[in-house]
Amino acid sequence: MKTFTKGLSIALLLGMGFSAHAQKHVHGEGELLIAQQGNVLQMQFIIPAADALGFEHQAANSSDKNAINVLAQQLKNSSQAIDIKGQCILQSTENSLAHSHSELDEHDEHDHHNVEATYNFNCKTPVVGFSVTLFNLMPSLNALNVQWISNTGQGSTEATRNNPIINWQS
Repeated sequence: MKTFTKGLSIALLLGMGFSAHAQKHVHGEGELLIAQQGNVLQMQFIIPAADALGFEHQAANSSDKNAINVLAQQLKNSSQAIDIKGQCILQSTENSLAHSHSELDEHDEHDHHNVEATYNFNCKTPVVGFSVTLFNLMPSLNALNVQWISNTGQGSTEATRNNPIINWQS
């Protein structure tokens, strides 16, 4: 199933005409990419590190390293990011924080960094929407630019702290 979801992600990114690395970097704004085919649902969040962690620089002290470790643990629980309307079972999750210590070492201190978190679900019923709970975890995150390809079509919208609900229906 992992190969299928990677293929689904690639199709989503190419079909929508962008890649995660080419996204603009605006503090307070993130991206959410969604692909759904049949019972498989994949979501990828791309959030500026300044909003996710409170800093973008190399982890300079134990407090910074602790913030990375705490967030990595929190992102393993999909309910910290989303509340899905549908009967879905989390199959796997990945985030970029496991590599943060070494990746941040390689970049200039003025580079902008993102935190990425991907969730793969198997859903018993079609998903027609969900609520973004990530805003509760990241107080400086104000908006997500959302793009999706689902069983019922494709589209885009913006989810905000005040309106975190995303819906698509046939």
